[in-house]
Amino acid sequence: MDFSMSDLIKQNTPGNSEGFPAGVPPSYNWYQGWNDGGLWSPPADFTAVEGWGQVYPKVGAPPYSNPDAAVEVANAKTYVRFKHAGEWTLVQDQSRTQLTGGHFVPDFVGNVAIPMKATPVTGTTIAFGAPPAGYNNHFWYKARGTYPAGAVDAVYVQMEMRVTDPNLHLVAMVGADWWRDSRAPYLDDHSNNPGVGGSNWIELSTQWKTIGFYSMSGDGFRASPAPPLRDLVREVPPTRPPTPTPSGENSIQNEPGEPASTSREQKHTTANGTDRSSPAEETWQQSINSSSRTMLADPTTTVHALSNDCLLAFALTLGALAKVRWSNPPSRKRINRA
Repeated sequence: MDFSMSDLIKQNTPGNSEGFPAGVPPSYNWYQGWNDGGLWSPPADFTAVEGWGQVYPKVGAPPYSNPDAAVEVANAKTYVRFKHAGEWTLVQDQSRTQLTGGHFVPDFVGNVAIPMKATPVTGTTIAFGAPPAGYNNHFWYKARGTYPAGAVDAVYVQMEMRVTDPNLHLVAMVGADWWRDSRAPYLDDHSNNPGVGGSNWIELSTQWKTIGFYSMSGDGFRASPAPPLRDLVREVPPTRPPTPTPSGENSIQNEPGEPASTSREQKHTTANGTDRSSPAEETWQQSINSSSRTMLADPTTTVHALSNDCLLAFALTLGALAKVRWSNPPSRKRINRA
């Protein structure tokens, strides 16, 4: 499911609704969809927020009824932005707190509602019964999100929705309300829950659609997007190219002072510096300046099939990586096989 910043900005720009809610008076400021008539930042003494969604039959759509049809909602999340740090914090998450709601009369007059069937489906997705004639679907979290008083200046709500019947013609909106606290009761004058606002109306289909709402300017949200819209950039440090051996194999470069290794089994020299193995082998001793004392790297390791020039280049490379100065050039001597 593709959802871009451009899609979100369009959902929060006036005039981009994909339909209108049947039964809602056109005089209501949210009939057209997004508007700037809400309270974008909470009152100084408020400490809670509620993300919500609502679904209506689309104006002009032919009447249709299917008692088994449903509106599925998934991955609902609500974020608030802490104004001093400019960081977003997740305060409501459907995977932790499920949604609930009811079928309300379209204009909410008298707050009249009837029960709405809610059926858990795959994962944390929930299926609400489709709106019956004369009602909508209105849903919210079972617990409000909270934050410290005076700390927040914006909210972002995002939900994914789809219908189970292609013959349904429904439009959906998501939005939020500020609440005085996590347990304040609903009052008819909305003094305990002033509205923040809502998105444009998005027409639903049997394919998942993401709908989002933010309570700030489009430019402000682009500059400080909530996590679902934030591009994550992972920097991968460049890899160091391997050092090829004359035989075409790659040798692993060890840390300075550690034995060098190859892909073959290694043989070690005896105490007097001689070895009873193949005459093609050479010994390599490292002398590293450690603090004020010169220390001999131990154990001394035999490196297979390396020429004198390769050994010198290898030793200089290790010295550069360790960022230390060689007190003496690495000694290289041919083993006496006599």
